[in-house]
Formats: sequence, C-alpha cells, structure tokens
Amino acid sequence: MKFLVYIVLISLLSLLPQYVDACSVAWYSPGGYYMYRVYEEAGRQVPDAESDLLQNCLAWQQITSPDIPIEAIREIVYLMPLEEFEQLYALDKYKGTNAFASYLKEHDPEMLDFLLLAKTNEYIRRQRNSRWYYPSMKTGCRSTLEEIAEQAIAYDGVRLKDRYLLQAVRALFTLGRYGQCVDLWNTQGANLSDGNLMKRMLLPYIAGANYRLNHKCKAIAYFAQAGDIESMLYCAERSGEHLSTVEALEFVYRYAPDCPEFPRILQRFVRKYEPDGCCYGDEAELTEECRRLYRFALHVGHENKVHNRAMWYYTAAFIAELDGRTDEASYILSLAEKSRGTRFIKESVAVFRIYLDTKLYVFSDTYDERLFEQLRWLDERIVAGLTQEVAQQTAAGYKLISGISYYYWNDMLRRILLSEVCPRMLQAGKTTRALQLANMADNRLRELVGRRGHYETRWNDKKQCIEVTFSDLGTLEHYRRNNEYGNEEYSNHFFELIDSIGLANTLAYYRRVAAPRTEFDRFLNARGYVHKDYLNDIAGTQCLRAMRYEDAVRYLGAVSRSFEGHLNTSLKWDPFALEQTAIADCSDFKYRFADQMQALERSIGITTDPDRKAFFMLRFAIGLRNSFGFCWMLTQYYKGEYYWGQVVEKRKWEYEILAQNAFNRSAQMITSACAMMTNHELAAQTLLEYRNYKTIVENYPETEVAKFVRGACDTYIDYHLEKIKNYGQ
Repeated sequence: MKFLVYIVLISLLSLLPQYVDACSVAWYSPGGYYMYRVYEEAGRQVPDAESDLLQNCLAWQQITSPDIPIEAIREIVYLMPLEEFEQLYALDKYKGTNAFASYLKEHDPEMLDFLLLAKTNEYIRRQRNSRWYYPSMKTGCRSTLEEIAEQAIAYDGVRLKDRYLLQAVRALFTLGRYGQCVDLWNTQGANLSDGNLMKRMLLPYIAGANYRLNHKCKAIAYFAQAGDIESMLYCAERSGEHLSTVEALEFVYRYAPDCPEFPRILQRFVRKYEPDGCCYGDEAELTEECRRLYRFALHVGHENKVHNRAMWYYTAAFIAELDGRTDEASYILSLAEKSRGTRFIKESVAVFRIYLDTKLYVFSDTYDERLFEQLRWLDERIVAGLTQEVAQQTAAGYKLISGISYYYWNDMLRRILLSEVCPRMLQAGKTTRALQLANMADNRLRELVGRRGHYETRWNDKKQCIEVTFSDLGTLEHYRRNNEYGNEEYSNHFFELIDSIGLANTLAYYRRVAAPRTEFDRFLNARGYVHKDYLNDIAGTQCLRAMRYEDAVRYLGAVSRSFEGHLNTSLKWDPFALEQTAIADCSDFKYRFADQMQALERSIGITTDPDRKAFFMLRFAIGLRNSFGFCWMLTQYYKGEYYWGQVVEKRKWEYEILAQNAFNRSAQMITSACAMMTNHELAAQTLLEYRNYKTIVENYPETEVAKFVRGACDTYIDYHLEKIKNYGQ
C-alpha cells in the first residue's frame, strides 16, 4: 500500500502547476489567475463537517457523554502520544482537567482498554511503515501486531465491535496478511450499515488488500466506495483498462454522492482549462471529457442527492463559460446561487457572478452602481482573509510584481478589474473610471498591508536545514521615499495605463481624485495609491511631453522635494548642452527644466532684437530636443520596450507622435533662429555647432565657416537633428 500511495502522490505532484524560481521565470498577466475554486489548497484547508476526524470525535461523544467537549476528545484520541496515554492508563485516579480522560477513568475502563490497543497499534504500524524499518528492529511496545490482531478479533462485545474490527484489519494489513483482511470484511465489515464511520474507514484497506491479491476489478469498486479516485485511476491503468477522470467521478458518485475527494479532483481537472496567463504559455482547448464533466455536473445538480449542490451547478456554469456560452453560464450560476452549499462555495459563486456580469452588462450608470456593491463585498473579503503569511508575501512584493497567485481574493480583484472591467471601460469611453479601478487593483493590498520587507535564507548548522525568515524594512511610505529600493509604482498596470492614455485623460483623472463626485469615487480613491506627489509628477511629466511648460511648472512645482527619492529616474546630463555634459546639480530636475523652458518661451515671445531672440530660440530648441534624446528622463519614465516587471505594454517613445513633433519643432526653430540672425558669421558658426553643414554652404557661402566646411568635407550632408536617433546613447 505504501508503494501505491507513493505512486499516487508522484502522479499528483506531476499534475500541479509548476513554478520554478531560477534565473529566468515566467511573468503572468492578471487574466491567468485561477478563478475556479471548490477546494482550499494544502496548508489552508477549510474545516469539513463531514471529515472522519470530526465524525469520529462526535461518535465518541455520543457513546460517552454529550457534555464532553469535542476538543477534549480530540486531545486524547488524536493528539496524546502512546507514552502519555500509558501513564494515564496506569493512574489510580486522574486529577487533570481533560473531561474525556476523567470520564474514561471514572466510568468506562472498556474504552480505556480499546484506546490503549488502538494507540499501540498505530505506534507500531507507524514504525513498520517507515522507510528505515527492518524486521530485526524492536518497537519498544509491550505487544506485537500479531497479538493486537488476535486481541481485536477476539473481542466479543457489541458496543466497540466495529472499532475493534478496524484495528484488526489495520494490524493485519501492515503484516501483509491481505487474505485475512478480506475474510474479516466479508464476514463482518460488509454487514455494517452504509452510514457506519468504521465501515467507511475500513474501505481503503479492503480496496488495497484486493489490489495486492490481484483482484483489481474489486479493488476499483472498493476504492470507488471509499472515494479514492486517484487509486481507482491507478488500478485501472495497471489492469490495462481505460478509466477517465470523469468516468471515475461518475463511478464514485454512485456509491458516495458526497465523497470528500470530489472538490480536490474537480479543481485540479477544471483548472487545466483555465488560461494560465503566462506571457509565453499556451492555453488548453476544451476537450470532450471536459464537456462530459459539464453534463455530469448538471445531472448531479438536478438530481439533488448531494449536500453541496451549489458546487456542481457552479462547476457546470464555469465549464459553460470556458466553452464561450456566457448566457448559459449565467443561468446555471443562478441555480447555484439558489442551491444549498457551503459558505466557501457560495463565496466562489459570488466571485464568478461578478466576473460574468462584466461580460453581460452594458457599462452604464446602473452597472456602475452594481459594480460598486460587488467591489465593496470583494474588498471586505480581502480585509477579512488577510493573514500574516499573505501580509509578508505582499510586503516582499515579488509575487505581486510577477503576477504569481498567492491570495485568492486579491487575485480575483486583479483578474476581474484588469482583464475584464478596465478594457471595457476604456471601450465605453469611461477612462477616469478605468484608471480608478486599475489603481485599486494594483495597490489595494499593498496599501492595506502598508509595510515593505524581504525574505532571507540562511543555513542552520544545528538543524541541518535552510531557514527562511522575513525581514521588515519599515513602512511602505518610507520605502517609497528611499532611493535605495525599487519603485514598483512605475511598472504596474495602473501606471502603464495612465502613462499612455493621453494628457487630457490623465488630467481628468487627477481632477476626479482631487474632487470626487460620488461615493464610488471616494471608495476607489481610498483603496488606490493617490499620493499628491505621485500624481503631480505624472501630470507634470506628461505636460513636459506635450510641450505645455506653463502647466508643467504648476504640477511639478507642487511635488515635494522629499519625493525625489521615490522617482525611478534621475538626470545626469545638462539638457541645454549640445553634447552629453555632466550636470553639477540634478536635484528637482524636472521642475527646474520646466521653469527654464517656460522662461525661454516667454522671452521668445516678447524679445524684438533678432540676435537675442535667436539665442533664446536656439537654447529652447536644444532643450526640447534633448528632453526626448539623451535627457529622456525629463519626459518619460523608461526607455526601450523590455524590462523586468509586470506584463504591461511598453512603448518606444522616440517613435511616438509627441516625440516626432518635438524633434520637428526643434529643427524648425534652429533653422528659423539662424535665418533671423543679422550676423551671418555668427549664424554659420551656430549651424556648424548643430552640424547643419549643407545649410551653411548654401545659405552663407561667403563666410569663413563655409570655407572651412568646403575644405573639410568631401560631401555636404545635412545632419538634421530630427534624423539623429537615440542621440548620445
């Protein structure tokens, strides 16, 4: 049986999503977060009222006293080690505080005898099942498994007959006496009622015994009754029979409609067909087996034999949506909403309803109100479900930046808003609302946690293992203003949207943040990152990009000096120099540049002296050119289209219309400035500095500069600045 379980575990592991932390990792888009959820992953399992552990404790309570707390029973039956129980067993009088132990010592020595046998049995079996066990090893117990089996079979009472039968089969199975296990089942176990807990706990052993005896068809049937779908599939494969996952589900359903294994198998199966969101991954196509599951899930829901009926309708609705039948999915989901189900499933249903509404509703004021209520509910789940583990992973930032799933509620907020709502809001012309929603999606969890930190690994010599510890780096606001760290606010989806949506839309969003109109506005603003310095810098930078220097001065002048440490760029070169020349003071560089460009623009407008006006025009032109050239950080936050961070679209700004307009304006202004100069020698000298050789020779042939050009150049080539790409890079 150990070998069978080992094979099953290996098979399961091979089917789980693979995440590899190495030099190169996949980046995931928000559309790849798994939405289908009927089972909580390992480590955070939702307590199940039908679990064997709880049912066993309830059974003990029923045959002892209803006044004994379940936790007291669990402490003795499941948590107390054999050595401590032997001490309890030997006591003349128990003086402790456990109500179950007091009851056993005072009223029920028969149960004490049984629990001693059961704990001894489990202790020996655990040792023998260890990979390090050898037959010559001593267990340190007063009894052997053979003696335990004989004693359990010899029990002639009635009250604990089924429990002694389970202990006998467990001991015999560990001894490899599979035939005796089957005989005991046929003579005693099969006669137990279908609702008997001990019978259900016996089934995996009887199935395993039949498998070892090469009775594979019987083994499959018993595994089905036990709800062990993985072992069914394994046995079918070993016997040469084809049994699909859905066929196995149908088979088990006949025997155990509420099999506790159903949620785990369903989730693993359905998630194979969800888009994985990997930027270079392939999406699985819906198969006939998946459509068979759709039909089976509908059948289970309609038949109404299961306790968690909503789970099956939810499953059918989800597959219908994967198959592109959104209207049908919405109808089936309404059946799930009306059906009985656990709170866990009902919450998954509610999330899927929000998702379907994004595809079915017209984005009107009515939908806006509906979305507000839905987001309020989802936000409550985010707050209520926040754990220390989630908070630390959020503070570390890596998974959030990479788009890796680690917190279902925040995953769903991001998937629904960033993949569905925001694109449709943009199509409907609701750009301000799209920006508000994107901001919440990217920043809600980070703002809620409010801390920044990182994980550290170190080798523990004493324990001989690697330990991972979390180090807190302080508040998020301190982190943001410290230039030692990165700045994720300039590489998320909200920033990509606001940086590319156009100045008019950016300023409209800015005004809505400053003066919210509705309760929904205030709700969204409170859950995004709307720091005035951050938004003023974005607005001011876009004004520089649009050559609106007066507006740039107003916005950038409102940015505090302390915010400079939060910027993801810095200026190294003098923006008014012809060549890359180091700048002595680069502080407050955007505001100072905007102020100088505004002053030059005003001077050009009021100056009448042609030579002086030309000087102002030339300085303005070179500043304009450089702000899109080697001083690109004045008008952009990045250069190039590839970078480390979330999967968002990046642009080569030098090819954008704003950059081209700037280069053209700069070149035209240089030509106009030289043309208005009264001193031809000075004009030619200026053109020489700008490498406009052909213009010098054609317009100022009589100058000394023209003579120099003709003597130094074989061919007169006019290097217009607008043709110089990536100047100085």
